[in-house]
This record gives sequence, C-alpha cells and structure tokens, in this order.
Amino acid sequence: MKIDAAVIGAGPAGLLAAESISKNGFNVEVFEEHRRIGYPVHCAGMISVEGFNRLNIKPVPSLYQNKIFGGKVFSKNGSCLTIRDRRPRAYIVDRGRFDSFLAERAINNGVRIKTGCRVEKINFVDGVSRSIKSNDRSIESQIFINAEGAGARLLKRSGFNIEEKNHLVGYNTELDVSYIDSDLVEVWFDQKIAKNFFIWVIPLGETRVRCGLATSEKNGITALRDFIKKRFKTSKMETIQSGLVCTNGPLQRTVYQGLMLVGDVAGQVKPTTGGGVVIGGLCALLAGKIGSEALEREDLNVLYNYETDWRKMYNSELKTMLLLRNIFNQISDERINRIFQSFKNGGLETKLTDLTERGDMDMQSGVIKQALRDPDILISLGRSLGRLALTEILSLLGI
Repeated sequence: MKIDAAVIGAGPAGLLAAESISKNGFNVEVFEEHRRIGYPVHCAGMISVEGFNRLNIKPVPSLYQNKIFGGKVFSKNGSCLTIRDRRPRAYIVDRGRFDSFLAERAINNGVRIKTGCRVEKINFVDGVSRSIKSNDRSIESQIFINAEGAGARLLKRSGFNIEEKNHLVGYNTELDVSYIDSDLVEVWFDQKIAKNFFIWVIPLGETRVRCGLATSEKNGITALRDFIKKRFKTSKMETIQSGLVCTNGPLQRTVYQGLMLVGDVAGQVKPTTGGGVVIGGLCALLAGKIGSEALEREDLNVLYNYETDWRKMYNSELKTMLLLRNIFNQISDERINRIFQSFKNGGLETKLTDLTERGDMDMQSGVIKQALRDPDILISLGRSLGRLALTEILSLLGI
C-alpha cells in the first residue's frame, strides 16, 4: 500500500501528528525503534490540566496516577517556598501508559504502527526527502514527519549541518517512602547536584514518589542516589532511567522539502522545565493539519507554512522561557538562597500563589512578566540580586 505520510517516532508528538493526518483520509505509518510503545520511560510525567484540554485528551483516571495542586520549592540551604492552589494544576501520568493510549487511539483512526523498526536514514534526492531506510529496506512516502526525539541524528546522517544543542541528561527513578505530601511536587535547586537544572520529587501517593534530576555534568546517577539517600534516608529504588532533556530552545529550521520536524527533535520544549508533551503536541497537531493540506494539494511547498505558523503561535513563549533559563543558569546557589530568604521575609508566598493560580504552566511568558512587574517582588529581587543585575534581567526580558 502506498504511504502518504511516514512518521518517525511513536512518542506523543509523532502519534498526534499521525492521527491528525490519518483522520483526513490519508495512509499513515509510524516507525518506532522500540518494540513496546512508551518504554523505556524517560519522562517525569507531569502534564498540566490546561495541557490535557489543549491536546483534546480527556484526563480519565486510567491515564493518570495523581493530581497535583502546587509545589514546594527549595534552595540549597533548605529554605522552602510553598505554593498551593485551590484547584488541580497538573496530572502525574505513567508515560508508558499515556503513550500506549495515544497509540491505540491513533490505530483506531487508521494509523499503522511498526514497532521494533529503527529508521537509520532519511534519503534526500535533489534536496527532497523521498524515502527512509529502516531495517535494511527503503520505504517511500509523499511526506515525512520526524518525531525521533532530541538530537536530530537523522538529519545529521542525511548530510545537513544542524546547530549543536548541548542537551542535559535527565535521570529518573521511583521509590517507596515513609510519607510525603501527596498533592505537592518538590523542586530542589542545587548546582552541585543538578547543574543548570533542578531536582524533582513527584508524589504518586503518600508513600511513593518519582524522583529525578537533569544536569550538564557527568555525575547524574551518583548525584541522584546521594540526593535520595539524604532526602529519604534510603538507598532502595527502582532502575534509574535516563534520557536527554532539551533546554536550549528550538532549532533554527524545522521544515525541509517534504519533511517537518516536531517535538523534542525540533526543540519545541519548555526551556524552564524541559517539558515537551504539550507544546510539542500542539506543534504536532499543526504539522498534521498542514501535512494534510499539502497532500490534498499535492504541493510540498505547503509544508513551509508549518515553520511560519508554529513560530507565530509559540516562538515568543519559548523565547521568553529560554531567556529565563539562561538567566537562572548564571545565578549561584548563594544568590538563590538569598532570593528565597528575601521572599520569605517579605511574606511573598501568598503573592506567588496568587500569580500561580492566574498563570499557565505551559504558556509561561505572561506570568513571568507579571511577576517581574510586581513592586514587592522587584524589591525582594533587588535586595538579593543587586539593582544592576535586576536591571539587566528586566532588560533582557523586555520589561
């Protein structure tokens, strides 16, 4: 059977794009290198309530393990800011189960999925993507969607000069604990343990957590084990899974003749948190819509609308988050300690909670700029960072 669209990767972005095109009556095949969709799990698995709505996925109990109402944020010296909303802000999902749900839904809408099928190369002829090489066979298609995940190895193998992104490595595990607040995520800042990122503790219940970190250093596994031993007084944990975490923003180019990039491979990931399911999924749905239009018109040039449209919708958000990530990476643990203490002394936890309640976990630029226009927050930041540093930060963010 002739393939209209070939999708590389059966993560959420690839599956959502494939389903979107198949719903429009086209023949779609997804090629997934692993034999079991959603496994191994590389993700912390926290998806916002708004994200479920945006992706048109009903959060039925079988898809999530817990509801989160807020979080506790810790600096290195143990200072803690607690932010608790009156309504659920996020669901904690089992990513393997979540991806399997999306795969089953895609199959029910006509998508064919081939597992254990690793794509080795995208073949271009006269600058146009014509086929992919997988398991020593060539597969032709009219259009291609690359949702392979971080790294863009396939484009590099095809001879394109892709800008290098220094991705972090994330490590994640689960363990039983004596007790934890089951509705609050913990976030810990410690540059020695999680250089250029943070540690997360995600409750799956009162006595079980998912714990992980991302770092630019090479000691991630040891650092995670040491943190767990210190935080929970145990060395008993499940297998530590690892994967790349994208915090450097989008690639400069996400469309080639006959080919669109979606999700992590395109850098459609929140640089602040490394979360890519929602924005990557929204871009994937857009890719599916535009891919269908290109097939209907039999015109590959239509695919270039994807580049323009997704950037118009989400690039400003990602740019603001990237600026904040780059600023945060330059702030020392000592200064973060001072920020936390200043916020606590200024009684700002209630104000931060109010901002969070009005904010959006996925589209963060609004709440970031709103917070940095608040006089009380500005005073506290000025005291802890210094007026000159604060002025530079506000200038970078266009405030």
